Amino acid sequence: MLTHKGSVEIKTDRLLLRKFNTSDAEAIFSTWTSDERVAKYTSWYAHKSIDDTRAYVEYMTSKNKLSDYNWIIESDDKVIGSINVCYSDEHLEIAGIAYVLAHDYWGKGYMTEAAKAVINFLFNYVNYRKIIAGCYSENIGSSKVMEKVGMKREAVLREQIKRKDGTWGDDFQYGILRQEFA
Repeated sequence: MLTHKGSVEIKTDRLLLRKFNTSDAEAIFSTWTSDERVAKYTSWYAHKSIDDTRAYVEYMTSKNKLSDYNWIIESDDKVIGSINVCYSDEHLEIAGIAYVLAHDYWGKGYMTEAAKAVINFLFNYVNYRKIIAGCYSENIGSSKVMEKVGMKREAVLREQIKRKDGTWGDDFQYGILRQEFA
């Protein structure tokens, strides 16, 4: 049985994971939502104005039930990304995670560190049985994060993703069971 806790603060060696605040909008806009490189493999387009990001932040701050999990990722008091539970099946005890990281922080282990911390929290404090995640097949960095946290590729959903240019792409699906997480 799941024991929901909400987006409690999580600290790691280099990171602070915390709830979204409305005051985060400018930092989020300048670090990732306005960056085409970051938006490349997402379902959303890079934000053209701070108003787009404010609307996103307002949505994230409105999700405050105990079963909602949405964290800002900070390093050295700088907002560098976010990670959240984007899917939850209470009956099957499965959570799906999604994440985004500012381009300047790619390839430095920050997202792996954040994902490990969130997975640990979801397994050991909320009691999920399985954590899943997915990414565009071309998104090598995201695939590496999932593999580094111990997830296994469970499926390739062929032409499952409609890219922003209207073409179709494959979706890599990953998963990890509680007993596999070290």
